[in-house]
Amino acid sequence: MLWTTIQNAILVSMIDLYSAEPDFEAEITILRVEEGGRTVPPHNYIRWDFGYAEDNPLEPRRNLSANIYMIYPNFLNEDGVPIPKGVPLNGTYNAYMHILVRDMVDYHQSRLSVGTNFNCHEGSRIVARGTVTKLRAISP
Repeated sequence: MLWTTIQNAILVSMIDLYSAEPDFEAEITILRVEEGGRTVPPHNYIRWDFGYAEDNPLEPRRNLSANIYMIYPNFLNEDGVPIPKGVPLNGTYNAYMHILVRDMVDYHQSRLSVGTNFNCHEGSRIVARGTVTKLRAISP
C-alpha cells in the first residue's frame, strides 16, 4: 500500500513536470550507433541524465567524476508540439527542458545561458548532445 502511494506520487510529479512551463529550450542531436548512441531509438519523455559538456573532459566517454543532473527533455515536432510517446526519435530536435529537482533551479540558473552545451547520459554512455537555445522559466 505504501509503495503504491509512493509510485502514484512519483507519477503525478512527472505529469506535473511536463505540464509546467519548461525551464529552458534546447536543440538536441541524438547520436547514431556508430557515434556511441543507442542501438534502439529513444522515445519522447525519456529520462536521460544531463551533464554540462564543460564538466566532461573525457569526451566522448562519460567522466564518472563529473556531476549529472535530472533535467529531462520533451522533444518537439516541426510545429513546436510535443511528439507523442512511442514514436522512435533519431536526428536533431528542439526540446523543452524540465529541471526535476526544483531545489537545484538556482544552481542551474547560474550555469545555463543560450549557447551552453550539454550531454545526455544513459548509464555510462553519452547518447545525445545538446545546446541551450532559449531560457524560459529560469530566465533572470
